[in-house]
Amino acid sequence: MADEEILALARRVDTRRKFALMGVLLGLVVLGAGASQFSPGYPVQFPPLLLQSLFGVGGAMVVIGGLVMLFSRIPVEARAGRLAMMRAERMRAKRNVAFLMMPLSLGLMLMGVIQALNKEGGPEPLRHVHVFVIGAFIVFMLIFVALLSGQGLDRWARPVLDDELSRQIRAKALGLGYLVMAVGIAGLIATSLFDRTLTIDLIPVVAALGVGSASLRLFWLERAAGGDSE
Repeated sequence: MADEEILALARRVDTRRKFALMGVLLGLVVLGAGASQFSPGYPVQFPPLLLQSLFGVGGAMVVIGGLVMLFSRIPVEARAGRLAMMRAERMRAKRNVAFLMMPLSLGLMLMGVIQALNKEGGPEPLRHVHVFVIGAFIVFMLIFVALLSGQGLDRWARPVLDDELSRQIRAKALGLGYLVMAVGIAGLIATSLFDRTLTIDLIPVVAALGVGSASLRLFWLERAAGGDSE
């Protein structure tokens, strides 16, 4: 096959795998919503039939999406040589957009997390939805940190996305995130001397600022590096 045909086939496979991954993630969210009903807090609110449906639908989405990702094979020619470098460069642009969206995602979840933390020890009991919101915030934050540190890269894309320049850029971005997190933790320690409730509310804010500052820094550094290379 010609290079254009191989790249077109690889794009179709990548698109199929992307939708399959979205299905797996959505299925995990559905499973998490069902599993949160068994966490400490309010009694189970979902009817048994709805709970069984959640586990059934969520499990089916995870299994089907996983099978699609497993059996969607990218042509061997597109995973080596010049074609792999071209695909990796396109992936770099998509990853850069994802870095820009990370702070927005965490910011949208913050209000729900702060509201859920305010329920602990308050006049209203902690509900399962609060456990789900806090758990989702923690999971997504850990996923973002893994992506920022260069985890989850395909082997064929590492020569382009994990070269010396990329590692230096990630180190600078993660260094800024670490600095923001360290300053925020110092502020939390000082705040805890005067207001424990405010300290609890600020914990997710500090975490989001640390991850968000690193992702924004990585976005701008990657964009600058891409502009210099053109």
